[in-house]
Amino acid sequence: MAETDSDLFELIDRGDTAGLEAALGRGADANAADRRGVPALARAAALGDLAALRLLLGHGAAVERTSGAGNSALMAAAARGHLEVLRALLEAGADPGHRNRWGLGAADWAQWPANAAEVRALLHAAGR
Repeated sequence: MAETDSDLFELIDRGDTAGLEAALGRGADANAADRRGVPALARAAALGDLAALRLLLGHGAAVERTSGAGNSALMAAAARGHLEVLRALLEAGADPGHRNRWGLGAADWAQWPANAAEVRALLHAAGR
């Protein structure tokens, strides 16, 4: 792999979809985690970057991979109200009932965005 894990996260942070696609095509690990254990998929979800999220999923990112604390990409998207990202994650098989080490789930994380009611409704419809 030519890229390091930190390069992959820099591409995601910059919103460089073409660079991310090239890196993944050269073998960068779609399941990489940053130094805090946050998976690349969760980073893309937190940023609301649907294109990056789909690229990572298309290159084998595990939708249920969590940080060391058990936080998922679905939780990150819920906390920021990224509805299209939430839909994509749910379609990819994300578990809306997953809980982190403190017993919090995506619906708990959905209390902060301005569209909290819509996020919670989507999670509830998905089987929260």
